[in-house]
Amino acid sequence: MASHEAQKLAALVLDAMRNPDRTRPAQECVVVEALRQLWKLISKCSSAAARGRLMKSLDNFTKAVATQAHDRALDYIRDIDEYLLIRRETIGAKQAFIVLEFELNLPDEVFEDPIIQDFIDACVDLIILSNDLYSYNVEQARGDEDHNLVTVLMHHQHVTLNEAMTWIGNYASKRVQGVLNNLSHVPYFGEEYQADLERYLNGLCNWVRANDSWHFESGRYFGMDGLEIQKTRKVVLHPR
Repeated sequence: MASHEAQKLAALVLDAMRNPDRTRPAQECVVVEALRQLWKLISKCSSAAARGRLMKSLDNFTKAVATQAHDRALDYIRDIDEYLLIRRETIGAKQAFIVLEFELNLPDEVFEDPIIQDFIDACVDLIILSNDLYSYNVEQARGDEDHNLVTVLMHHQHVTLNEAMTWIGNYASKRVQGVLNNLSHVPYFGEEYQADLERYLNGLCNWVRANDSWHFESGRYFGMDGLEIQKTRKVVLHPR
């Protein structure tokens, strides 16, 4: 999808969510109508605060996807910091995490806390690292690997494929340690929020673990060989 097309679709999606009772034009992309209906259902089972955070997060996501499309059109490969900044939005994890909030009673001050925010970012990063690692083979085979940390590392750090994989593994270990450290320093926001906060943080950790398993079990990137690759950790590169 071209950059201007992505921007146009993003604007339509956000308009549909901000105006869920407005009838959409018949010729409009079906994705817009689907998300309008989804938003109406979400409104029945979530708090206003959670919906507000989801709307803001989706706005960031759609803008980031448009930026990714622009980068692709220019064959532009971002450096590590630039890449992680936009990838934390295009991965879509933050939007998925908000689903955890729907039945919880957590105020904005929880999500604005630096330790909680770093905890969330670390979980997002771990999902990015596994996704980019596992998807690289398929993406390089179809010539669409520029929005991938493996490519970013090889391009800007001038390293080999195996060296890029090692870098990602080491960075993942650091982020895991960061999650564990933050768990030991979670602020106390009051008894009324304590149980819901624990449930939320556990949910984030479950997302990270489940996402890793999904890559091997779903067949999306490894086909029928996923479970074997999960054991051996060996992948044969597809021809381009």
